[in-house]
Amino acid sequence: MGQYNENWIDDTTLEFPRTGFWLVHVIGATMLFFLGMRFAVRRAPLSIMAYRFLRMLRQR
Repeated sequence: MGQYNENWIDDTTLEFPRTGFWLVHVIGATMLFFLGMRFAVRRAPLSIMAYRFLRMLRQR
């Protein structure tokens, strides 16, 4: 006896805390972590990175 409206989000991965929601957040956090670790391992200061980038652009 209640009224049920069919919603286009129902039974899809877009519906809030379903598998798709958690997959996107876990994969996103993992990617951010590994990209951050990659930068931390290199330990290149931003000024040196900018200098190398500008030098690379000048050589083309």
